[in-house]
Amino acid sequence: MANEFEIQGNRYRFEGMPAQVETRITRRLAPLLSEAIPLVLAPGSRIAIRSDLDVVKIAKTALSGWGTLSDDNLDYIERATLGALSRAVGSEWHAVWPAGGAEPAFTDIDGASMQILMGRVLGFVVKQWVDGGGDTVPPEVRTVIQRLH
Repeated sequence: MANEFEIQGNRYRFEGMPAQVETRITRRLAPLLSEAIPLVLAPGSRIAIRSDLDVVKIAKTALSGWGTLSDDNLDYIERATLGALSRAVGSEWHAVWPAGGAEPAFTDIDGASMQILMGRVLGFVVKQWVDGGGDTVPPEVRTVIQRLH
């Protein structure tokens, strides 16, 4: 299944996310995205990737924006993204962050793992948007997303 992946020897599955949750996450990330998008997209009326991408500048901008998120916004993003995942335990799948839980269900999920898991979920959401965009999304953007995920 394309929505399954492995991190640190554990199998995870993206279970999907309600559209309203996606919107709330996007709103929280909007200041970060507004700084990074001009570094990725070429100017003009059509969506196109810049030919002169500066990956270091993009990373610096994204990390600076990430660092300005309030704890409440970060908590929401963590719960929502990890709540969209399940983890294989033997032959069963268990919620990574059960609804209403104060922490992930698995104590071995440390800060680094959490960041990677959040990134994977956000990547799945963006990929769904791009795949669902049909002809409005240029092939260059779809190619970049396919390489990232």
